[in-house]
Amino acid sequence: MKVAQGSDGRRFPRRVVAAVASAAATLVVAPGRVWAQTVDGTPDPSGLPGADLVRQIVNWLMWVSLMASLGAVLYGAALWRGGARMANSPRAEDGRNYVAGGAVGALIAGLAVVLINTLFEVGRASG
Repeated sequence: MKVAQGSDGRRFPRRVVAAVASAAATLVVAPGRVWAQTVDGTPDPSGLPGADLVRQIVNWLMWVSLMASLGAVLYGAALWRGGARMANSPRAEDGRNYVAGGAVGALIAGLAVVLINTLFEVGRASG
């Protein structure tokens, strides 16, 4: 490997020296061109082919996630009750976990749109 020697006698690989020099030149020369260009993004699906289909698929996925959460809650409730009636602690614990998982799944499905929109607006405000 080829190396470059510094003024204090240390040796540096040439690739590292070239990378640092290239980065420094980019930071010195490029900011005027890069920062002068402003980018404004506003999501608008009106002209996008298939936008209605994508929206419909997202709605279907939300419905499926809610039905899966409901199924987990109902199945968990049955396990929890059955485990408690038959003094089967592991079964009752599994039931509680299913109920909690279904509730968290429904919470996430309901908050998904709000969370994404909020994060998008926070990102736009900070930029």
